[in-house]
Amino acid sequence: MESFCPLHIDLEGREGLVIGGGSVAERKVKTMLAYRTRVSVVSPSLNPVLGQMHKQGDIEYLADIYRPVYLKNKFMVICATNSKEVNRQAAEDCKERGILVNSVSEPDMCNFFLPALLKKGPLTISVSTAGKSPALARRLRDQLNNSLGIEHAEFARFLGEIRPLVMEKVEDKAHRRALFEKLAGEEFFSEFMKLPRAVIDRKVAELIEAYSREES
Repeated sequence: MESFCPLHIDLEGREGLVIGGGSVAERKVKTMLAYRTRVSVVSPSLNPVLGQMHKQGDIEYLADIYRPVYLKNKFMVICATNSKEVNRQAAEDCKERGILVNSVSEPDMCNFFLPALLKKGPLTISVSTAGKSPALARRLRDQLNNSLGIEHAEFARFLGEIRPLVMEKVEDKAHRRALFEKLAGEEFFSEFMKLPRAVIDRKVAELIEAYSREES
């Protein structure tokens, strides 16, 4: 499990399947929908929240027990029934077909995990224990949330805005990297929080000029 590589994947428009219709399945569905996954749910019944989602057209509902046929064209599957046997069989079927699968009751059968996420604007921090303790991951996520504010999201947006300019003006890779490190550093962040935007823009221009001159 410790060999899992954390990745950020674009799920917009991807086909996802959740097996199960209870509260755990509901949480997983909400997470997938938040990232614009096209979600189907297969279960003999749905809890009230999932039922309302189906009525609103947010999810496709397959009123049935799990069958391998429902894996067709799926990018990712979450097994969230109250039956370990069903979850394990579905996970095995997914692995045979090369489908990303997460089983809430069988962590050893998972080939991906949904981490505890902290999202502030473009800034996303994920905490995972590789399925060993989701509760611990959530607690650590909440602790990080207390130390990060909206100012960090604003700073991330700002750095994203000036990145193309740095890439264009500073050609040497080593100098460019050094400048990015300086701009992302605590000292510049402190200035970003205290000074007017016009002053910050001027400082950035001066830094770009300085690092560009080092190349000649």
